[in-house]
Formats: sequence, structure tokens, C-alpha cells
Amino acid sequence: PVMLKGLDSKIKSIEILGNGSKLLHKIVGKISWSSVPGLVYINVPEKKLDQYITVLKLQLEKPIKLYRGKGGL
Repeated sequence: PVMLKGLDSKIKSIEILGNGSKLLHKIVGKISWSSVPGLVYINVPEKKLDQYITVLKLQLEKPIKLYRGKGGL
């Protein structure tokens, strides 16, 4: 899996560039009362990987916002 840390924007969709495969993600470690975002895990099936490099396209609901505070996972 691919893990993203510090992404404070909601993900609308994820796809693999080149073949258009849609991917799912899950957020781990997000506490409802905390402003610290959880970790985003994206599972990329091995059979969908490109021979040389795999590029993921994330479409966000709003412009990217990164968490720059202290604390969290």
C-alpha cells in the first residue's frame, strides 16, 4: 500500500494514470475531536502496477491543504 501523511484535504477519487483503474483508500488513526488528520492508505493491486513506474492521480474536493502542526501519527 501507499501511505500519505499530513493530507488534510478530502479525497474525491484516486486512479492510476495510464490505465484509469480506480482505487480505494482508507484513513487510519483519525480522531474525531482532533485537528490532526489520519494516515491515508491506498491499496494498489500488484497486477495493476506499471512495469517501470506507477503514478497515482488524486482528485481532492478542495485545493490541497497540508497539516503542518505538531503531533499525530
